[in-house]
Amino acid sequence: MEEHTVYIFYDIEDDGIRNKIAEKCKDYGLERIQFSGFSGILNRNKREELFLRLISLIGGKSGKILMLPLCERDTKVRREFIQEGQDDSTEGR
Repeated sequence: MEEHTVYIFYDIEDDGIRNKIAEKCKDYGLERIQFSGFSGILNRNKREELFLRLISLIGGKSGKILMLPLCERDTKVRREFIQEGQDDSTEGR
């Protein structure tokens, strides 16, 4: 079965549910890329299974989950910018 890179982003107010969502993503081998975002490679069955499990964790509470699978072509043209904390000691020089 064909695997795709998948991105999962969520907006969950409840701390307990948010932590459970993160743990479930980790259980599926996904890597945290943002505070409320994960990515990794999953096949279609695993993506669907994970999505259903994440929805069940929310239960009747409010929340949003976005699962975005990308094909290899789209993944290759992905752009990313990461800037870690800046060293303030060089300011003004």
